[in-house]
Amino acid sequence: MKRAFKQVFKPKTMFIASSMRQLSKNKNERMKKITLIALSLFLFLTGQAQIITTTPAFVTQNNGAIDIIYDATLGTAGLKDYTGSDGVYAHTGVITSASTSSSDWKHAPTWGDNSAKYKMTSLGNNKWKLSITPDMATYYGLSAGEVVSKMAFVFRNGLATKEGKDTGGTDIFVNVYQAGLNVAFTNPTNSQSVTAGSSINIQLASSVAANLNLLINGVSVQTATAATSLSYSYNFATANDYRIIAQASLNGTTVSDTIQICVPAPVVSQARPAGIKDGITYTDNSTATLVMYAPGKTNVFLLGDFNDWTQLNAYQLKQDGNYWWITLTRLTPGKLYGFQYLVDGTLKVSDPYTEMVLDPWNDQYINANSTIYPNLPTYPTGKTTGLVATLQTTKTAYNWEVPTFTIPARENMVIYELLLRDFTKEKSLDAAITKLDYLKNLGITAVELMPITEFDGNNSWGYNPNHYFAPDKAYGNANTYKKFIDECHKRGMAVLLDMVFNQASGLSPFALLYWDGTNNRPAANNPWMNPVAPHPYSVLNDFNHSFSGTKEYFKRVLQYWITEYKVDGYRMDLTKGFTQNSSTESTAGNYDQSRIDNLSAYYDAAKAVKSDVMFILEHFCNNDEETALANKGMYLWRNVNPQFSQSAEGYQSGSDFSSMNATPRNWVGYAESHDEERNFYNAKISGIGNITTDSIVRIKRVPLNIAFATLIPGPKMIYEFGEMGFDYSINSNGGRTNPKPSAWDWLSLAHRKAASDACAKIISLRKTYPAAFTTGTFTLSIGLNDWNTGRRIALTSSDLNMIVLGNFNASATITATPNFPKTGIWYNVLTGEQLNVTNTAMTMSMQAGDLLIFTDKAPNVVNGIDDHKALNYSVSPTITEDKVYITSPDGVNSVKVYNVEGSLIKTATNVTEVDVRNFVKGIYLMEVKTTEGKSLHKIIKQ
Repeated sequence: MKRAFKQVFKPKTMFIASSMRQLSKNKNERMKKITLIALSLFLFLTGQAQIITTTPAFVTQNNGAIDIIYDATLGTAGLKDYTGSDGVYAHTGVITSASTSSSDWKHAPTWGDNSAKYKMTSLGNNKWKLSITPDMATYYGLSAGEVVSKMAFVFRNGLATKEGKDTGGTDIFVNVYQAGLNVAFTNPTNSQSVTAGSSINIQLASSVAANLNLLINGVSVQTATAATSLSYSYNFATANDYRIIAQASLNGTTVSDTIQICVPAPVVSQARPAGIKDGITYTDNSTATLVMYAPGKTNVFLLGDFNDWTQLNAYQLKQDGNYWWITLTRLTPGKLYGFQYLVDGTLKVSDPYTEMVLDPWNDQYINANSTIYPNLPTYPTGKTTGLVATLQTTKTAYNWEVPTFTIPARENMVIYELLLRDFTKEKSLDAAITKLDYLKNLGITAVELMPITEFDGNNSWGYNPNHYFAPDKAYGNANTYKKFIDECHKRGMAVLLDMVFNQASGLSPFALLYWDGTNNRPAANNPWMNPVAPHPYSVLNDFNHSFSGTKEYFKRVLQYWITEYKVDGYRMDLTKGFTQNSSTESTAGNYDQSRIDNLSAYYDAAKAVKSDVMFILEHFCNNDEETALANKGMYLWRNVNPQFSQSAEGYQSGSDFSSMNATPRNWVGYAESHDEERNFYNAKISGIGNITTDSIVRIKRVPLNIAFATLIPGPKMIYEFGEMGFDYSINSNGGRTNPKPSAWDWLSLAHRKAASDACAKIISLRKTYPAAFTTGTFTLSIGLNDWNTGRRIALTSSDLNMIVLGNFNASATITATPNFPKTGIWYNVLTGEQLNVTNTAMTMSMQAGDLLIFTDKAPNVVNGIDDHKALNYSVSPTITEDKVYITSPDGVNSVKVYNVEGSLIKTATNVTEVDVRNFVKGIYLMEVKTTEGKSLHKIIKQ
């Protein structure tokens, strides 16, 4: 994945700013993607000064003009001392009755709108004023009947290069009250934690003169009559939980505001219970113990549904050296509880071991277009901020239909890499399940899912993970993931997960716990992560794989997905980075024993729970290191994309396929992966002659590429829709990682369907004759010098003998020599026709783009548009001005004619001729169907 990130992601500081703007602009982007948000999202306001003051103090929807005073020294202070000539502007909207959540801005401008209404006036001393005139409804353009609950702000300079936000990088909100009697604390404005002996001058205000009452833990400590304000200095002398209530009463009506002050009790030092792991351990159906590794922290509290997200001393964790822990009892069996850790009174983090994450920014959009996650748990809006972990005792177990599954031979796998987001229009696991029969018929023996552990946003490749035990909810719930795996196993296909252990996003608890806000990176004392990656390929926040805690965490991750979800193996992303040895671009691939040791530890952990686990590395290091890893039983990616792009385009230069073949057979060769430009997009824009201009000619070359990409020995991989000649650029739709269209509709296009069907016959040979492909003898002629004599794969075994011939020329006809190992009947795999070989030295004429596959056994792989029998009819002439004639003893059921774009332009049934006189001159594809099967014919209208 390293190439994708290096080309797509902005420098981290710039990207975080961009992400913050995204958070502000959900009106325009609907919050579909939040990618890198650092530690600051989780800090909550602890200072007593207010970043915004208003006139009037109590803002109502019907106030008339409202003045907003912004103190640029507070919050993130991103505009502190700003004097630029471009000025300061407010990006502002409102949370209304039309909002779908407490962060769903309405009536906000496009980011960067420098209209005069948003420009602020400098008051000096870092104070800036915005006037909302003539009233809120007019300023924001509210709809009739729309009720406002909050005003929302982010302040920026005119160039939009600097921002001022609330403490923690969150948006700034101003409460909008209903007209009439209101009361609120003006100091402190938020619940908080203070040390014993601290005094606070508690202040409250009411919107109109009323009888005011201040209560602390139910006891009235100060009152005022017919007043609009009240203050009282209180010393929080002892450790306790203090509930402070402000009341205002007038004419029989009483309103209130509440804050909570916690004075933490001394931390209790006590050993963890025996047998308790880091993270969440369930000891019975109503008891769970939570353990957190956090050296150097002062105290840790638990916030959650069980205490109404309030800091209470009863939920302070005990300390055991560098560990913090708490045991929860009397939990309701089966109930899902949300929770976070509050660290040192300011930092809220989730649990890295949680199996489900609640996301305040993105969950609300998961079911926006269809039901992807039924009964999606709700986020505790208004009670906390940031990602929320969950725990649940006595979960309902998934009923596996295939409780045990034996994976196909690893060295014979044909892997189909897919991105669930782009695989179907529905972008869901349920929809993907409906396509598994297609993959089975294609001959696929393993499905590799691009990363599905919880990642930032809903719209992502998944290489920005934040929690590794939780499947991302964007594609479905945990049981649907299990069903997908179960359904793959029912069809004989293994399931591999792409795991991203090199890096995590800023939302990861491991990043948040120790974060350097000044430099916007993991802090120097972060035990899990490096402040700066020692290798040149890193993105996001780089893990330190020499730290025992990192190793133990990822070992558990690998074992968890095998035992809980029954996955069969992994593709490990960017394993070149699993080292603490410093390197440059030129030295990063050098032999590194520490990297081998780290990877071996992970592989051994996976093998401990699944002895035949498939463990694939995206490594790309020197051959000596890759060979050492292969000799341990691991597999490695082998990128042959440039060579197969050249062959698709019709170029001999740079098209040597030899690197597809390796000994031992532990390299997973591929012509395409998610990271490379698509072979047939390259052919479409850079192919020779009519490869570029004629889609039928171009797509005819797809089986040619697939045959030489999958029939060479060793495990192979194709990327989704490669069998149809997917020819959208990797950079289409605005960028590399942006969504790409699903290609299922292409199966209604004859030339795309023909390519897919041919590929099914090709790939299925490996599944039908696995022993031949694992123990047989191969002879390969796949180098540059074999271009003009026909590239050749020869397989000899007791199970199957096979000859593959390919003419990759763009236009030249060649004479190829199959060199059949014996005489007798051979079968054309793609047509089913028989060939009686009487001379093993016979030659064959092959037109450009032709592929011939012969086996000495009749094909029994029925995966295409015919049943492999010779079709006893003819179509002629194929170059004509008026008609095409079809002769068949059994009659013709139907004829379909497609243009070069694949559009159906003519359909006929029970005919013996097709009139093309009204066709525009050019190339067409005719599909003829009889009782014997279907065939495709290229027709040229003169």
